[in-house]
Amino acid sequence: MTKLELKVEMGEVRLVRAFVLSISDDAGLSERQAQNLRLVVEEAVANIVNYSGATLMELRAWQEDGCLYVSFADDGIPFDPTQHPEPDLTLPIEKRVIGGLGIHYIRKMSDGMAYRRQDGRNILTVWKTLEKPK
Repeated sequence: MTKLELKVEMGEVRLVRAFVLSISDDAGLSERQAQNLRLVVEEAVANIVNYSGATLMELRAWQEDGCLYVSFADDGIPFDPTQHPEPDLTLPIEKRVIGGLGIHYIRKMSDGMAYRRQDGRNILTVWKTLEKPK
């Protein structure tokens, strides 16, 4: 398991990029998969930084049963992104509700996500099925 503890500040994103690069290499992700994973992780981190009110966050990554898992834990206000409605992308941009695109990208670029609140922390886990070598 790989772990990264961060202050909840946008300046920490550079550490997140190195974390994603490391876990992508370890998992043998293609360049496209690694880019998608980077977007997923950066969107989740940006949401924590911008909206959670948290002071600390922790990222963990591990491989299990043919999947790469990444979890995000923070001490912010309770928020379950799995319950957030899908944005209506058919509406003109000026009629759309603000927010929710980051969660939309996380959903679309991962193979699943789960949320739980435990010990005063939000814990979001996303996963991607690893491609089998050809």
